[in-house]
Amino acid sequence: MANGLSTLLKTVNKRYGDACMVQASDSAKLTARKRIETGITAFDVSIGGGIPMGTIITLKGEFSSGKSALAHRIGAAFQRHCRNCGSPMQTWLEQFQDGAELACCDNPEPMRVVWFDAEGSYQTSWASRLGMDNEHTYVIRTEFAEQGIDVADMAIRSGECDLLVVDSVAALTPSAEIEESSEKWQVGLQARLMNKAMRKWVSAQNAVAMNKVVPPTIVLINQIRLKVGVVYGSPETSPGGKGIDFASSVICKVKRKGFIEPKDGSAPLGQDMEVVFQKNKTAPPNRSCLFSLHFKDTGLYAPGSSNIGEQMLALGEYWGYIQKAGSWYVIEGEKAQGAKAAAELLLSNESLFEDIKRKVWAHEVDWLGGEHESD
Repeated sequence: MANGLSTLLKTVNKRYGDACMVQASDSAKLTARKRIETGITAFDVSIGGGIPMGTIITLKGEFSSGKSALAHRIGAAFQRHCRNCGSPMQTWLEQFQDGAELACCDNPEPMRVVWFDAEGSYQTSWASRLGMDNEHTYVIRTEFAEQGIDVADMAIRSGECDLLVVDSVAALTPSAEIEESSEKWQVGLQARLMNKAMRKWVSAQNAVAMNKVVPPTIVLINQIRLKVGVVYGSPETSPGGKGIDFASSVICKVKRKGFIEPKDGSAPLGQDMEVVFQKNKTAPPNRSCLFSLHFKDTGLYAPGSSNIGEQMLALGEYWGYIQKAGSWYVIEGEKAQGAKAAAELLLSNESLFEDIKRKVWAHEVDWLGGEHESD
C-alpha cells in the first residue's frame, strides 16, 4: 500500500473510529458475512446459507401467510447463538426441535431479540412454542410510531440489541394521525416517517457494526395493499413507502399455499408455505422455496418444518448425491422405495442426513465465499 494511502487510512480511522475506512481485501468482515441458520433447510439454502447478519430483511405477505411465525423462528435461531463470539451454542436437529449444547467461548450468552410490537400481538406462550426464549426477548410498545422508532434506535446504538423485529410496519401510527382529526387528509405521512426510520436504523447499524463481533440485524414484517386507480404492472404494494425496499438487503414475499388438515377433520396442524426472495444483495436473488410449518404436535415436534426430509431428498438428487431409478432411491448405498420412505430414511439416520446436507451446502452456499454458522 502506498505511503500516502496508508497515512490517509490511519488519519481517517483515528478521527472517526477504527475500521471506518479499510482496504477491502484486508477486512475479515467484508470477506465473510456471518449468517444464522434457521434450521429450515430449503429457506436457508435459498437465502444463501441463513439470515445475513447486519442487514435489513423484509418479510411481506397477506394476512395469515406465516410472516410472524417465520419471524419467531428467525428470533429463536438467533437466540441459539452466542452474542459474544457469534458461534452456535447448540447443535440443532430440525426434525426434533432440539440439540446438544456446544462450548463456544469463555463467556457464552444468547443473542438478545428486541420485538417492536406495534400490533400489540406478542404473546409469551406462543413465542415460546415457536422456539423463542422470553428471558432474552425484550418487547417495545409505544403510543406513537415516533416513540418506538427512537427507542429501537437507542437499543441498536447501545450494542445490547442483536436482532430487532418490527411487527409490523403497517401498524406503526404517526402521532399526527392520532392527535389530529380523522377527517384531515395526510398524504405520505407514514412513508416519510419510515424513510426517516430507515436512515436512523441503518446509521445505527453501521455505527455499532464497526466494533462489534455480532452486528445488529433488523427484520421488518410488512403487509400487502392494492393500488387504487389505473394500474400498470403488479397491483400490489406495501405500506411504508419505497424507502423500505431500497434499505432492505433481502425482501421475502411469504405466501400460504394451504393448511395441513388432519384426517379426522379437526383444527389444522400447520400450513404449507412458499417464500420468494424478490431481492437479495447477499446471494443470488429471485429464488424461492417451499416448506411446511407445524403449530400442533404431530409425528414431528411443533413447530418443526415437516418436509425437511423431502427438501434434502430433492436437493441431494439434483446435485447427484442421491440416485433415483423408477420409484427407488439410493442414498450412499442405502435403498428405499418411494419418496416418503427415502425421506424417512434420511431423517432416521442423522449421520447420513448431515453428510448429504454438507455436500449439498458446498454446491449451494459455500461457493459464495461467505461464512455461515452451522447449527
